[in-house]
Amino acid sequence: MQDVDPLELTAIQCLGGRSGELALRWLSQDGDIRDYTYQDLDRMAERYARMLRRLGLKAGEVVVVMTGRRPETVFAALGIWKAGGVYCPVFRDLGPDPLFVRLMLCKGRILITDGGTYATAVAMKRDLLNHLAEVLLTGEAGAAGTRSLEAELADETDPPMPQNKRGRSGVMHFTSGTTAAVAGGLAQPKAVIHDGTLVAAIAASASAAFSLGSQDMLWCTAEPGWVTHSAYGIIAPLACGAAILLDEAMPRPTRCLSVLEDQPVSVWYTSPSVIRCLIGAGAAPARRYRPRALRLAASVGEPLSPDAVEWGATVLGVPFRDTWWQTETGAIVLAHDPAQAPRPGSMGRAVPGMLLALASRLDDGGMAIMGGTGEGLGELAVKADHLPAWRCLGGEIGRIPEEIDGWHLTGDRVRRDAEGYFWFLGRKDDVIKSAGRTIGPFEVEAVLMSHPAVAEAGVVGGPDAKLNQRIVAFVAVNPGFEPGAALRCELWAYARDHLGGGLVPHEIYFAQDLPRTPSGKIIRRYLRERLPTVKA
Repeated sequence: MQDVDPLELTAIQCLGGRSGELALRWLSQDGDIRDYTYQDLDRMAERYARMLRRLGLKAGEVVVVMTGRRPETVFAALGIWKAGGVYCPVFRDLGPDPLFVRLMLCKGRILITDGGTYATAVAMKRDLLNHLAEVLLTGEAGAAGTRSLEAELADETDPPMPQNKRGRSGVMHFTSGTTAAVAGGLAQPKAVIHDGTLVAAIAASASAAFSLGSQDMLWCTAEPGWVTHSAYGIIAPLACGAAILLDEAMPRPTRCLSVLEDQPVSVWYTSPSVIRCLIGAGAAPARRYRPRALRLAASVGEPLSPDAVEWGATVLGVPFRDTWWQTETGAIVLAHDPAQAPRPGSMGRAVPGMLLALASRLDDGGMAIMGGTGEGLGELAVKADHLPAWRCLGGEIGRIPEEIDGWHLTGDRVRRDAEGYFWFLGRKDDVIKSAGRTIGPFEVEAVLMSHPAVAEAGVVGGPDAKLNQRIVAFVAVNPGFEPGAALRCELWAYARDHLGGGLVPHEIYFAQDLPRTPSGKIIRRYLRERLPTVKA
């Protein structure tokens, strides 16, 4: 046991006597169900690890995975960790420009994806990705310069796995942090890397927030490109000896309700955008379904409204519980005690092992800390040495969240009440949280400004009853171009081609006088003041 990497989750469970227990249930969009035991997953991890090593993967190198809500995502993650590599999941709907920058930044040696994603988002820039040695495609005959994942896995000549790579495996996730434009006018995102010590923090937080144990099946609806899926859709259940429920279909209201009725899901971890869609579909349809085993439902990614908490209790029989954490923290920091009723509208209290405070930034670059447990207002700060260690690539130095004097400053303004519950007040930066995804405005602005008609662009989040925030772009056009419906449609199509569907502005407004600071930076808070009222 002591020689096993913390991220060799299935090996640890098999050594603990759970070889024959259910570890993963996959639901296909077509209605097929596939079950995998811990022993099945451990064998798949070994096959993937041997294949990756044969293809040249060295300890500590990055493998990028874009396979969506499919078993291959779980197999790949486990195999990468067993081989001593770094698992880097990326959203499948990214367009070629943001994907190119991510592949350049992480220096991924191997990419695992499907033929369609490769053709639309990778192939046209493959020659520029000198570090990308191998591309493995699922399901299709390989395009030029690629290999078939299935054929490579079938190779029986792979050597046994070496045992000297402990401590090199890890996970890498991209966040919304951006910096100034890089080559080609693109925006550089921020990547956060954790090593295997992250497992203990995730397992402890799952126990504290969900009471997760070997009797549970956990369904995390997050897209695998999001850190939530890695942490609570893969690591937490396997570290706690529970079962994963992985559904290929998008989490739309009827699908969610039918899965909860048909499958023994006891813990459901989702997002406020999914919950808002459920509420919007109506209580009457939801009451036609009876969750089979659900005992706890929680959400993450955006503030959870009090009415959503109460809707869950009234209609589903369990209240929704808010949780709070960030990519940098690696695991849940704030949650509600599973043994107690949640406080509607609250983010929760610190999970055991976390030290939190309220911070005020000073003009000289320092900060003042308000510790203790009394009432107060400030920026949420977490003691850095109470978090799993991480390091960053890319992003902008000095952007929040950041570390000052041993505290992780989160960028979230909060209120702390007398009982230690935290309540969200707002963000200190310009990050947009839309439909469960965190989006950096500069990434969208950079693509819009690469269009010949656009002189400058400012992107902000506008309030939206279903999405939490919609992506809104203000665009100033160059001489010789006419602002209007035709150009707006052209910009939408251009943004979709370059950014992918998840980052396309929902609305585009034309304005020749974008507000700026004396140093020339767009003042996004003034743009937000120009927005229409909340969208239904």
